[in-house]
Amino acid sequence: MSTDRLAPNARPTATSRDEGFTLTEMLVASALFSLVLLVAGGVFLGQFQAQQQVSAVTSTTTDAQLAGTTIDDGIRNSSGFELTATGSDQMVVARVAGGGTTLAWTCQAWYYSAVAGTIRSTSTTPGTPVAVPTSSQLSTWALLVDGVVPRTGSTIFGVGGDTLTVAFNVTTGESYRPVAISFSSSPLAGVTETTSCY
Repeated sequence: MSTDRLAPNARPTATSRDEGFTLTEMLVASALFSLVLLVAGGVFLGQFQAQQQVSAVTSTTTDAQLAGTTIDDGIRNSSGFELTATGSDQMVVARVAGGGTTLAWTCQAWYYSAVAGTIRSTSTTPGTPVAVPTSSQLSTWALLVDGVVPRTGSTIFGVGGDTLTVAFNVTTGESYRPVAISFSSSPLAGVTETTSCY
């Protein structure tokens, strides 16, 4: 009797032809894997770019609002202000009342540089007038916001009676709409202060 015969329930042993993947199967699997990576990479890149755009717009909006709020609060808490123009640049100086238990005054200034597209701010002790700064002096002032352009015309500050009007846009990037800031502020009514600031 021969021992080469298989039992009825026995499976044939695998030959080397039946093991592993064929070259065609490997190419198809590699192509599918590459396609999945391309799609996932595209989604990730799109989300990353969207996040960068949102961050840029949020940062610019925050800076623009902070600059507007700083100017508005300063003028509203002042006894008076003066607007000075030097070419297309403008400077507003105000006598501002500080908070606290004792009333204290400071001289506060905001400078719009048309060339640099910035709004900068500084403050001095009472009785120290704020003069128009040189470019090196201006660089020491606190930067409030950059990318500033007038909403209309060539200026961002205007005066009507005892009211200061402020209107500017801040660019957020090439393809985004600018952040628009526009408001009017008046000094405290009936408050006088003789300290010279301008």
